[in-house]
Amino acid sequence: MASGKALLSRGRVLFLRLDDGFRLPQAIDSELEKQGIKFASIKGIGGIRWARIAVFSPAEKKYYPVDLEAEPGMTMEMTSLLGNSVLGPDNTYYTHLHIVLARKPGEVYSGHLIEAEIHPLAEIFIEENIGSLGDVQRLLSNRWSQW
Repeated sequence: MASGKALLSRGRVLFLRLDDGFRLPQAIDSELEKQGIKFASIKGIGGIRWARIAVFSPAEKKYYPVDLEAEPGMTMEMTSLLGNSVLGPDNTYYTHLHIVLARKPGEVYSGHLIEAEIHPLAEIFIEENIGSLGDVQRLLSNRWSQW
């Protein structure tokens, strides 16, 4: 059985428009730092020039990456970007994003986003979560602790 505990309330909602050439997740991390946001939910849509995505193997405790590029003269449609970011105890943002990319009609890829370059633009919503950062850090500690 699963159970939940209310830890957070919703704070500010930011709209982040990223133009051609910006990189994910770096642009998101930069905005979080600029705004002083310690924990956030993230969603977005837009276009991507290239991306590295991966699928995780729990048994091996490692990611299997794949590199994707848009067709010449095209863009990959980022039909969904979902995730969150937490400021770790070392003051580093640990951003965990999943992405769905349409490379061409009928050819769709998805997985954990490692890095991507925007082309021609992306619309990202950042929802600040307010609450006990220590509680959130404990729940998400697997991001900076060793397996």
